[in-house]
Amino acid sequence: MLDAIYRAARGRISTLAAGLTDDQLRIPVPATPGWSVHDVLAHLAGGAADVLAQRLDGAPGEYWTARHVAERRERTVGDLLDEWEHASPAAEASLPERFTGPNLAADVICHEGDLCEALGLPRTDREHWQPFLDVLGRLPGRLLGDTATLVISDELGQQWRCGSGESVTTLRADGYELMRGLFSRRSRNQIAGWDWSPEPSAQLVDSFGVFGHRDDDQPIPAC
Repeated sequence: MLDAIYRAARGRISTLAAGLTDDQLRIPVPATPGWSVHDVLAHLAGGAADVLAQRLDGAPGEYWTARHVAERRERTVGDLLDEWEHASPAAEASLPERFTGPNLAADVICHEGDLCEALGLPRTDREHWQPFLDVLGRLPGRLLGDTATLVISDELGQQWRCGSGESVTTLRADGYELMRGLFSRRSRNQIAGWDWSPEPSAQLVDSFGVFGHRDDDQPIPAC
């Protein structure tokens, strides 16, 4: 499944990237390490190329991803997309069947959202990111343990019950926003502003975000 998700996301991003202007390629992408749109494309191509070359020392840490960007800073978008296409079969073959932790399929879905939000585009379709939300929705419970219980539901009625404590908090939120928050793409302030009952503790808010919490508000795309 993840190989097909990765392949389809690469196709969508490649089509988008091929039509961008130089000014658009220089747009800063929120929630990244100061990257531009071009830099995100460089990272995506570089990750696949490193899988092909088995150059995985430091993956998936900051040094590994920064190297992707630094090595490709002067390359054209066409060069990046060609490299990504060439390395994509190896990247797809490296993926597990289902999402259980960090991998290139989760990375590309996360960065597709980053690109759309940076460029002011609508959110991506639910079918593209639903498999990741299914798993990440259980993330807060791993941090809560037996101290509290959190019941999360989205606009479609999908529900996750997290934690096992007697104190129960409910959260109702849009599925896309949940997914972005769980990918550490929403700030503490934005997460605290969701529909909680009662108001969440700081511990609950900080239980969101596979890459840790953030304090800078992020752009929220149109539906």
